[in-house]
Amino acid sequence: AGKTRTLQESLAIADQAKLDLADLNSTVQSLYLSEDMADHEVRLLELDSSLIGQLEAGNSVKVRGDKSDMAVVCTEDSTFELKSTVTTNSLLLLPDCKAPEQLVSEEGSLLHNDIYCISHVYLELKQCRPKLKKLQTLLKENIFLGPEYENDENHTGKKYTTADLLSLIQASEKELLEELRKLQAVHIDGYWRLVEFDYMGNVLQYIMDTVDCQSWSYDQIPTEKLLSMEDNVYPRVLLEHCLDCYGERKMMDFDGGVEQVHTLSEDKVCRYFAEYLLRGVGKFNLAEFLQTWKESVPVGMTTTLEQLEGVALIDKKSHPEVISHFPVTDLPEDAADRFNRLFRTREKWTLEDITPYIRGLCEKKQTVGSLLTKFARASTLPDGTKVYNSRVPIK
Repeated sequence: AGKTRTLQESLAIADQAKLDLADLNSTVQSLYLSEDMADHEVRLLELDSSLIGQLEAGNSVKVRGDKSDMAVVCTEDSTFELKSTVTTNSLLLLPDCKAPEQLVSEEGSLLHNDIYCISHVYLELKQCRPKLKKLQTLLKENIFLGPEYENDENHTGKKYTTADLLSLIQASEKELLEELRKLQAVHIDGYWRLVEFDYMGNVLQYIMDTVDCQSWSYDQIPTEKLLSMEDNVYPRVLLEHCLDCYGERKMMDFDGGVEQVHTLSEDKVCRYFAEYLLRGVGKFNLAEFLQTWKESVPVGMTTTLEQLEGVALIDKKSHPEVISHFPVTDLPEDAADRFNRLFRTREKWTLEDITPYIRGLCEKKQTVGSLLTKFARASTLPDGTKVYNSRVPIK
């Protein structure tokens, strides 16, 4: 019938609804269904104040996921689940609707607004852990074995740039780069590559041999001097990458001025040698392993069981006690699947043993304790030790 409602008619409707006109804004907005209304063309998205602030600042928000994935929304540093929610309320979209603070205070004014769409469904965001398990699978397609293999016709797996990975992995750029660091991936000629375990060990050993030969200290390796040595047998990018993986950069004052050095991390180096001994050997007599491990690390470094967190499991019930390789990076990303795998591997876990394998599952403000409450039952052994076993049958 057109936009024929008058101000008097609008006020009469308010009066019939028993509304006190004194409590209402003097400007009335009269709503009409648009002639080209099409609710299927619009999706409403609920955002919190922090996300609105990022958009207003000009930052991008991107939806990521393959056809088989649940969609996520990524900001520059966070990932959010994108879920469709149904409401019994009617959600009206009015492009020209004005909030109370936008209305001009004019006595008895009337505004006409078109309803562009009516919806009972909206999208909401919930911050979540990034979906990163796929990253390792992609990078394994072309592992770096050394420069001599780069042109080998049998070594032709796909390589990925940062842009490629951002288009395939459901994570923000900050989260993606952090995971690449954890996986010890190296950026070579514009592509991210995993370095073959033994090759990385050879580079590490070469660095330590060079340090010993030059009478340097593991706490003060002159970065540029090592990288620029003419007789280096490994590429500069791999030497620097290895220093970053197993050490830390710092600036130190010398007589000639300030110089960057690397300090090798005792824990990281010892952890590498532990993995080197455990990979592919099944179970290892614990006492023999500890002695062999102690003898394999550089002189002056001390091995401790704490260095094995998230890398190996010790079976204290076995006689003699044994140790086996059990890296957290090989476990499922989904929480339920990971707990199933853990309880399939070992029926009962102490808090100390299970924590390194589930700590990374905690969502924002979630604790290891709350995860265990959800997926495990606690009990006490006759010796007083508190242990956890599965809440559901093991698959």
